[in-house]
Amino acid sequence: MAKNQRTYQWVNGRIHEVQRSQQQMYLADMSEPRPFMKVERGQRLGIQTGLLVFTLSSLMMIFAGGALAVVAVVLYAVLFG
Repeated sequence: MAKNQRTYQWVNGRIHEVQRSQQQMYLADMSEPRPFMKVERGQRLGIQTGLLVFTLSSLMMIFAGGALAVVAVVLYAVLFG
C-alpha cells in the first residue's frame, strides 16, 4: 500500500481521518457534537429514494385503478341492474 494513502472513518455524522501509529489507532477531533441534518431547498433526490418513490407511486396507481374499476362496476350494477 502506498504511504501517502489516507484512511477515513464516519463518526458522529462527520468524516474523520484515521491517524495510525504502530501501537494504536485513534481519531482526531471527536469532541464536536453531531450536527442536525438539514434539507436545503432545491436538493435533489438520491437514486434509492427516487426508485422507492417511483415504486410506491406505481403500486398506488395500480390499486387505485382497480378500486376505480370496482366502483364503476358497482355503480353500473346499482343504476342499470
